[in-house]
Amino acid sequence: MEPARVTLEDLSPVRKRIQVEISATDVQAELERAFTLVGRQARLPGFRPGRVPRPVLERNFGEQVRREVLGRLVEESFRQAIETHRLEPVGTPDIDADPLTPGQSLRYSATVDVRPVIEVGNLQGLELRRPSTTVTDEAVEGALGRLRESAAQLRPIADRAVVETHDIVRVDLTSRLEGAESVHREGVLVEAGAGAFPLALERQLVGQHIGAQLALRVPYPRDYPNAGLAGKTAEFDVVIRELRAKELPPLDDDFARDHGRCQSLAELRTRLRADLEREAEMRATDAVRDSLLDQLIARHPFDVPPTLVERRVETLLATLDVRLPEGTDRQHALAEVRAELQPRAERQVRVELLLDAVAVRLAITVDEREVEAEIDAMAARENHAPERLRALYHRPEAHAALHAKLVRERTLARLIAEASGGARTVPASVAPDIAREK
Repeated sequence: MEPARVTLEDLSPVRKRIQVEISATDVQAELERAFTLVGRQARLPGFRPGRVPRPVLERNFGEQVRREVLGRLVEESFRQAIETHRLEPVGTPDIDADPLTPGQSLRYSATVDVRPVIEVGNLQGLELRRPSTTVTDEAVEGALGRLRESAAQLRPIADRAVVETHDIVRVDLTSRLEGAESVHREGVLVEAGAGAFPLALERQLVGQHIGAQLALRVPYPRDYPNAGLAGKTAEFDVVIRELRAKELPPLDDDFARDHGRCQSLAELRTRLRADLEREAEMRATDAVRDSLLDQLIARHPFDVPPTLVERRVETLLATLDVRLPEGTDRQHALAEVRAELQPRAERQVRVELLLDAVAVRLAITVDEREVEAEIDAMAARENHAPERLRALYHRPEAHAALHAKLVRERTLARLIAEASGGARTVPASVAPDIAREK
C-alpha cells in the first residue's frame, strides 16, 4: 500500500483538519483482499465453501465488506498522517468520508484537537503569596456560636403574632420559576431576616402576622449556588402559619460534653481553635499553589483544546448534585450549568497541560515503585483493599492518569520549593481573594 496523499490544515493552534486521499489502486486491492477472505469463510445454501461466486458475495456481504474496508483504510491512514506530522491527538477525530466506491480513490477529512505546543519560558522570580494563618479569639467565638446555634431548640411563640427578625416562621409555600410548573410545600421553616432562604424572601416576612397571605417576587442573583436558579426570578405565594423562637443552650461544660465531645468549655475552645488553624493552613496552602499557578499561566499563554475542556466539564458535572425545581426544562438548565462550569474546566485543563510541559523542561519523572506506593497510600486513606485498587489502576488509562497526577504534583512541589525564598505573608483579610476557588 503506497502512502496516502495528506494535506494538513491549521484551524487553530490546537485544532487540525487532515485531508487524505488513498489511491484507487490501494482501495481496490483492499476490497479484493476483503472479498477473498469473506469468500473463504462464507457459508451459503447451494454453494460449496470457498466456491461462492463474487456477484453472490457482493450481493450478500458487499455493504458490510465496504464498511469494514473503509474503517480499516481510514484508521491506518489517519495513524500514519498523525505520525508523519508529529501530532498528539487529544480526542476522537471527526471523520467526514466519501462512500467507498470500487475503482475510485477514497477521500476523507479528519478534524481533531491536538495537544498544544507549549514553549516553557522563564521559571525564575515566581512570588509566593501566603495568607496569614493566625486564628483570632473572635474567630473561635464565632465557631462556638455556630455550634451553639446548631444545638438550638425551637419553641412556639404564644405572646405575639407579628414576625420579628430571627423568628423561625413556619409557612406554606407555592413557588413558580420562569418556565416551570408551580410547586407547593407545607410546613417550611424560614428564619426571618437571616438572608439565607432564598435571598430577600425571608426579609419580606418581617413585620407580617400569622395568617397573612403574601405574593412575593424574589430575584435570584447570577452567582446563586444552584445554577438552575441563578439569574432567574421566582414568585412565591406564602401563608404564615406559626412563629417559633430559638432557645440556645447555655455555654458551659455540659454543652461541651453534649455537643463538642469535650470535658470542658475551655477544652472545646482549644479544639475549635485547632480546627480553625488546620483549616487556615489548608487555605494558605491552596493560596500558595494558586498564586504560583496564576503567575505560570500569565507567563505562558496558549490555546486549550476544546475537546479536553468539554470532557472536563462533563467530569465536573458528574460530581455535582444538581437539583432542579419540578417542572424545569432539564436540558436547558443543564446547558446553563455546563456554561458556568466552562471557566473552571478550562483552567484545570490549562494547569495540567502547563505542568506537563514544565515537567518535561525540568526532567521530572515518577517511577513505577512510586505509583505502586501511591496506590497503597490511597488504599489506606480510603480503607480499600490494596488488591482492588491495584486492579483498577493497572488498567492502562487509569494508570496513565495516576502517573500524570503524580508527575504534576511533584512538578508543582518543585516550583513552590524553588520559589519559597520569595514567599511573603499577606493579611488574612485578603486571603479569600487569593485563595479563591479555581
